[in-house]
Amino acid sequence: MSEKKNSLKHAGRYNPKEKSKELIQNIKKICEVREISYYTLARQADISTSTLHSLLSGKSRPYLYTVYKLCNALNISISELLLETENETMQAISKEEQELLRFYRDCSLSKRHFLNIYVRMLEQFEEER
Repeated sequence: MSEKKNSLKHAGRYNPKEKSKELIQNIKKICEVREISYYTLARQADISTSTLHSLLSGKSRPYLYTVYKLCNALNISISELLLETENETMQAISKEEQELLRFYRDCSLSKRHFLNIYVRMLEQFEEER
């Protein structure tokens, strides 16, 4: 019976320790790509620099509340932070493209609608060479 309990204890969809490491790596990558210092990130997330340092060094594990604050500071969704492919994509795009994406996310729905219309118009525009 105790063998069964042990196997159930370790079974699961996620390995929390590994997922925490991946999340921290993703935060570090995003800061590096965007050239955001950890001090700036801590200030923008309204968390102490010691808390952020403890997370980034692996001395502590992130609480969901802290992860939400970091996502707000980085202007990304929690799913973007957790998805490795999304962060690899973010590394591949230029700073200008990242700024456009952040601008789009900050727009109201009506502004997004007009922006989409404008982009469709630009697609139809042929530049003279």
